[in-house]
Amino acid sequence: MLRGVMRLSVLILMFVWAAAPVKSASIPIENASFESPVVDPNGFGAFPMIDGWTEIDVDALGSTNTGVFANTAEGSEDHIVNADGDQLAFLGSASGNALEQDLASRYKVGCDYRLTVGVGISGRFPPSSQTPVDNLDLVLYYRDGNEPVDIASESVEAGGLWVTQLQDFSLYVPTVAPDDAWADKAIGVAIRAGGQAGGFWDIDNVRLARSLPIADLTPTVKE
Repeated sequence: MLRGVMRLSVLILMFVWAAAPVKSASIPIENASFESPVVDPNGFGAFPMIDGWTEIDVDALGSTNTGVFANTAEGSEDHIVNADGDQLAFLGSASGNALEQDLASRYKVGCDYRLTVGVGISGRFPPSSQTPVDNLDLVLYYRDGNEPVDIASESVEAGGLWVTQLQDFSLYVPTVAPDDAWADKAIGVAIRAGGQAGGFWDIDNVRLARSLPIADLTPTVKE
């Protein structure tokens, strides 16, 4: 009788745990909404530098493909209505342009990860939506020595994106296993252009969430 009660209790606990929402935690990303360096909105309105990020720019001399820009005033025809803060990042559409950041946090065994980025397109110089379509890759990686090794990526195509409103796109990495090569390695975040020169992506509000590991709380039943 006691054994039957214990088994029933275990089943009830398992049902409760399965029905409970998964807990998650935000992982800090430096300059995640590209508010630094501060751009004078009354000046040129853009600056070819992004604090906290490694800029990989095919224009090595002028750095014209990576930087931050100030959102236009509310009510302007090109104002981005759902920008996070006052500034966003721009990224040239040509393959080879990218933003990368190695985080202080590490991939924890038993956790899964979701990267989310707000993406839009320039009103004056949008990425090409004609074949071949320009794309933007969201990437989570780790480093093997000094070399980045991609774990997963999600490609965003230029077609269907808006000038005045960002759309959120997400990349998911399943639960990290003990034998995964990236287990306990520093988390790397990358945003990479893949396409032709001449266009620009608008990028904002980079977020990374991690599920919390769930301890094994199943009671031991003695025979």
